[in-house]
Amino acid sequence: MGRGCSSISLEFMGSSFKFISWLGLWLLLLPVLGLAQADSKIQQLYGEAKSAEQQGDLNGAIQKYQEILKVDPRMAVVYNNIGRLYHQQSRLDDAIQALRRACELDPKLAPSHALLGFSYYQLGDYGNARKALQTAARLNPADTNVKLYLARSLVELNDLKGALKILEPLQQQDPKNTEVLYSLGLVYSGLSESTIGQIQKVDPNSYLIELLLGKFSEIKQVYPDAVEHYRRAIERAPENADLYYRYAHALWANGDFDKSLAQYREALKMNPYDYRSAWEAARIVLNENPEEALALCNRALTVKPDVGSALAIRGRALLALGKPQDAVADFKQANTLDPEDASIHFQLARAYRQLGLTQEAQNETAIYERMDKEAHTPKAQPAVPR
Repeated sequence: MGRGCSSISLEFMGSSFKFISWLGLWLLLLPVLGLAQADSKIQQLYGEAKSAEQQGDLNGAIQKYQEILKVDPRMAVVYNNIGRLYHQQSRLDDAIQALRRACELDPKLAPSHALLGFSYYQLGDYGNARKALQTAARLNPADTNVKLYLARSLVELNDLKGALKILEPLQQQDPKNTEVLYSLGLVYSGLSESTIGQIQKVDPNSYLIELLLGKFSEIKQVYPDAVEHYRRAIERAPENADLYYRYAHALWANGDFDKSLAQYREALKMNPYDYRSAWEAARIVLNENPEEALALCNRALTVKPDVGSALAIRGRALLALGKPQDAVADFKQANTLDPEDASIHFQLARAYRQLGLTQEAQNETAIYERMDKEAHTPKAQPAVPR
């Protein structure tokens, strides 16, 4: 009997041990299975959110992203996507709230800091915009839009020197970026006004006031005003040769070529080494007097041999005088100095045709047409607030 009881007890104990073992294994597997189900649910909701977004249903996409957060409330990228969609809808307060949470959960998420900065900028909160954009620029130094709006935030905060430190390298990287050029204009404008105010306190009649106002007008491309300011500067300092060049250049930009030429010549009388006045005067006389244009360009290039524009004008003068071989040499050197100038290839094609080099002329014409087409093709606008 005792043996039977013992046998039953041992058997029962063995069954219990197996049950406890299976129970423990199941309890261990429950979190794994739960994670797998949660991940599957997240993937499904993410796909539905992207589909809604592609169909233009931004509210539907936001709702799906919010459902993901109910499954896993610590997904920074989901908060980022919600903030991005709110920003697209101009719901900036909601965007800021979502993006701040994304930045809290993942401080290294550069796009969230960038979009947070853009949102603050649009609201006119330039202090917080600066903080967010500084972080974004540190996390992703290659993002030029972040740097651009960081500089603009600094302008609004009257930190013009700080903005200038950002904008000048951007302008060197992309000289034709009109957004950067516009922002630089704002900075130069502010610095100019500040400097003019200081000069007026020291010497209200200084020609430098008119000189700065003239330069400022040129930056804004208001050339009639520039002409007037440079004229007044000359009245105050008639012995300053540089003023005559600036006056002549503003007249040329304003389309008054006869007066411009007279002032270039006056500048050259006062300073025979003014290569700028020499080649720019050659630009005016080129069509009617290519020999004088050639002499003026030679004068300029003797002083400064690496002026691409002067080489191009001299090449055109040589073409007009029937010297295409010499013109080709000048155009090639000008192209080396300024490879972005499509017109040089147009002139090279003309020179090759004069030399009877048909294939070379066709090649240069093709290059010119390609560059001209690229220059007139609108570029995609960056997806940041204007």
